Amino acid sequence: MKPSIFLNDMLTKGAILGGVMLLSNIAENAMLYYGNSPKWIMVLGVEYLISLVVYCYLLYRFTKGYATLVLSERKQMPFFTYGNGLSYATSVSMLAGVIVALGGYMFRHYIIGYENYITNYVKLLQGWLSQAEIPASMVGTYDQMFKTIQSQEEPSLIASIFSGVWTYLMAGTFVGLIVAAFTKREPKIFDNQENQNEQ
Repeated sequence: MKPSIFLNDMLTKGAILGGVMLLSNIAENAMLYYGNSPKWIMVLGVEYLISLVVYCYLLYRFTKGYATLVLSERKQMPFFTYGNGLSYATSVSMLAGVIVALGGYMFRHYIIGYENYITNYVKLLQGWLSQAEIPASMVGTYDQMFKTIQSQEEPSLIASIFSGVWTYLMAGTFVGLIVAAFTKREPKIFDNQENQNEQ
């Protein structure tokens, strides 16, 4: 199998997965920024679960499609190992992480503005906590947490990309461990030897 097959398929599928996850990320950031009601927390949770399901499904479909491509190239002894599936799923996920991190940074920095984003995010959390039954002893802790969030400087572009790659590396590895088990096709060495002996 040519190395370019892995690279070309990984870049294509990684860009697709990254684009889909970027749309989800922008939707989440927009809800955190424009949401003026604590109910948006629930909507955000539902959206996050949907995006997680879509992520797992696409990573499985892409890995399965790549496995089919590899098997068609290895006609003499078709096989697709567990390591092949895991490395492919992880690589696709990492590329998606770069796209999501870059796009998310551009959206927060240039369109919303990081300070505005953090301010509205804190207001949304404060509104949600005001409706929840929180012990009086915890009020000071939450206030300190909000001050810490607002006092933090905006992460740099490089830090954002590194964070995105790391997050999607972990997610891709975890999901890839499961996906690879369903897409692997180990070589049937003994069957080939038996066929040769019969001939």
